[in-house]
Amino acid sequence: MKEIDVRGLSCPALVVMDEMDAAPKEPLAVLSDAAHTRDNLLKLAHEYHREASVEMRGKDYMITIS
Repeated sequence: MKEIDVRGLSCPALVVMDEMDAAPKEPLAVLSDAAHTRDNLLKLAHEYHREASVEMRGKDYMITIS
């Protein structure tokens, strides 16, 4: 599973979209430090018809997209 660290990025959706387009069947783990990013990535995963889950990793969010 590829892991992407988007902490500190104001709009990481393009980075995540590129990864999902490059490997549409591969699971992806995204580390974020902002709740709005978490929410946007969950919506993005749904738009791509993929499952997503969230767990806390310290103060950060780990969003797993499968």
